Amino acid sequence: MEQSFHRVRSHRWRQVTAAAAAGALAVGLASCASDDTVVVNVYGGTAAVGFDRIIAACNEAAEGRYRIQGNLLPADADGQREQFVRRLASRDSGMDLLGMDVTWTAEFAEAGWIRELTPEQAELATADILQPPIDTATWQDVLYGIPKHTNVQLLWYRPSLTPEPPQTWDEMLEMASDLRDRGEIYEIGFTGARYEGLVVGFNTLLNSFGGDLVNEDSTEATIDENTVQALELLQRYARSGLASASLSNAQEPEVFAELQQGRSAFALNWPYVLSAMRGAAETDARTRAVYEDLAFAPYPSVVAGETPSVTLGGMNYAISTYSEHPDEAFDAAMCLRSPENQLQVALDAGEVPVNVTIYENPEFQEAYPMYEILLEQLEVAVPRPKTPFYQNISTIVSSALSPPAAIDPEATADELRDRIQDTLEGRGILP
Repeated sequence: MEQSFHRVRSHRWRQVTAAAAAGALAVGLASCASDDTVVVNVYGGTAAVGFDRIIAACNEAAEGRYRIQGNLLPADADGQREQFVRRLASRDSGMDLLGMDVTWTAEFAEAGWIRELTPEQAELATADILQPPIDTATWQDVLYGIPKHTNVQLLWYRPSLTPEPPQTWDEMLEMASDLRDRGEIYEIGFTGARYEGLVVGFNTLLNSFGGDLVNEDSTEATIDENTVQALELLQRYARSGLASASLSNAQEPEVFAELQQGRSAFALNWPYVLSAMRGAAETDARTRAVYEDLAFAPYPSVVAGETPSVTLGGMNYAISTYSEHPDEAFDAAMCLRSPENQLQVALDAGEVPVNVTIYENPEFQEAYPMYEILLEQLEVAVPRPKTPFYQNISTIVSSALSPPAAIDPEATADELRDRIQDTLEGRGILP
């Protein structure tokens, strides 16, 4: 474990160093520009590995019409949102292009902080783009965002333990139980900590049962029997003895680490697992043994024979209402997420493309052997609740579901209904 910790810490240090270098490069490029060159300040996503090269290439392609400057944000989504909210609420004109979490569109649009795309811009921004990412950039039938990258979880498993992956959650629980009875590795990794990852996992279960947390126009909580079914499944898993003992503290890194260290037979996690495992296997024998016995499959269904509705991750670009250079900001966004640059950032930083044509690229297919499963799931993936109150609702859900073993399906559903409805009507106090 100590070796794994140092590898992760070293990797994070390299990311921080790369981010600092990207920022320094952007500042240097801006200082080289003439006084009348428009500077497009980009916030969000600029610390990704290799993104400094993409910024430099876009600046060269702009031929002096504008120059992109990358700016760093806190690493966590909550910290990023806090900085955006504070600066946009003060009408800060120094933020031009915003790299926004896919859950922020409704909130920022309702607040008047981001610009509606023109019909011409919308046509360019959505050409060859998967529809579910477009949906995350849309609020009340208006497109506010330029989809940059996307994400969706997969099932990771060990073929030496289970030659065929489970098709459903019930099968996965049965397989894990059988492995435990045989004295084999059996745990199922899931993000059960009180944070956004728990909301993502629950949203997948809920939508796969046919439910949702709020209605389409975000005026009513839609807690029903589908919610109870999703809560029953999550409770059953948490109490089964098949989850990690640290389930209530498990975020994505912990789920990955347990798989890497050979402690889990199944893990529900994002596509980065493959590249991260491959990299760690180069220097660690135990990781190499797991990597050589690692396979992927579609996210398990909750109802046999029905395709699950897996929750979308990712980022969209939006243009600040207070930007003094909205046209240049749009052009910069289109360059930064051009098909060529989407491919590059997918290879360098593991960010899953939104452009469907990239899935036909042999280089992408080699780096992402799960590309067919990814594409299939992305085509039917679902956003988290589209509402201006998403941040509050996320906090309510993660609180009500934590720890997962303490869920009382009927009572928890009632709690969710009351708290979410209070939030939609401007009442209540966050947990």
